[in-house]
Amino acid sequence: MLPWELINSKLEINQLAESARLSAFKDNRFNKKRDEKKVLKEIEFLNLKEFENISFEETAQICEGVELARRLVAAPPNSLTPQEMSIQASQIAKDHGLEVKILEAKDCEDLGMGAYLAVAKGSDLDPKFIHLTLKSEGPIKEKIALVGKGLTFDSGGYNLKVGASQIEMMKYDMGGSAAVLGAAKALGAIKPKGLEIHFIVASCENMINGSAVHPGDVVKASNGKTIEINNTDAEGRLTLADALTYASNLKPDAIIDLATLTGAIVVALGNDVAGFWSNNDNLANDLKAASSQSGEELWQMPLQKSYKEGLKSHIADMKNTGPRAGGSITAALFLEEFFDKEIKWAHIDIAGTCWTDKNKGINPSGATGFGVKTLVQWIKNK
Repeated sequence: MLPWELINSKLEINQLAESARLSAFKDNRFNKKRDEKKVLKEIEFLNLKEFENISFEETAQICEGVELARRLVAAPPNSLTPQEMSIQASQIAKDHGLEVKILEAKDCEDLGMGAYLAVAKGSDLDPKFIHLTLKSEGPIKEKIALVGKGLTFDSGGYNLKVGASQIEMMKYDMGGSAAVLGAAKALGAIKPKGLEIHFIVASCENMINGSAVHPGDVVKASNGKTIEINNTDAEGRLTLADALTYASNLKPDAIIDLATLTGAIVVALGNDVAGFWSNNDNLANDLKAASSQSGEELWQMPLQKSYKEGLKSHIADMKNTGPRAGGSITAALFLEEFFDKEIKWAHIDIAGTCWTDKNKGINPSGATGFGVKTLVQWIKNK
């Protein structure tokens, strides 16, 4: 219990309520405790008379978004398929009055999404390109696109994940899409004013069959750029290439993408801090402020232009991976090639933060829901 003398604002009270609720979160869907009825029903604050009229409704809505993201990330890949993710997204739209569009493989082919579809064709499960839209009532002052990587399982393809790669954990490779859909749920309930927000996920699996993409294949993204695939396990950036182009074509003022993109960011920053890149100082500062308020730590990384040399291909416009050194930076530089440069953009690599093996007694699922609170706070700050 925190002494009331140390609580100085409504924000701090809401943060306490949020922490209490999320620390009590349990995900027992897939074990023998699934019918357990023990849930947190009430939080009581004592001796806070000056804040007695405070409402926790918005805090509850944000927590529901985080909890959805945690459930999505924790779900095994035979449960959360691309089809199931599209169903979950459609339910968010139904519950909160959002517009929903689910593009099938043929729709994506018509749009020239050769990079995304190259990843998807190794799976027997159909890809689902998800697009939710939240439009505020009244005049729209800003248009925003939130894009999440949506690999419901990543085998690595023919560059198969082996050894210590934790292939069995690659159900969480859709952590970016979970954050985006969790934010959609929270913001759909909060209903921010003056904004048009697009939530975009190119969902699929990265698997191996007779049709799967080969190492060395050249594919064309929907913006016309050709990509030599020198590593099939760098598949997330291929799906994001077409998702970012799609988002860019909507002409937003800003795009933020979230992805469990690189092991390199885990080497750089560990499991408590997410790395991010941005082409705009104001957007970067706003994200830093939002992450500080939400308690999700971000660290800005450099867009080192000289590293683009490592992405050069002899036969295509670019390769999908560069040298191992600086791998998270070259991944960000790759993504930067797939949207209008006039658009403010930030890329957040949550490979280290979307899952934790700490505090198993508090959060047995391991899924953190990282990113939801930062996105929502960034929107609220507008």
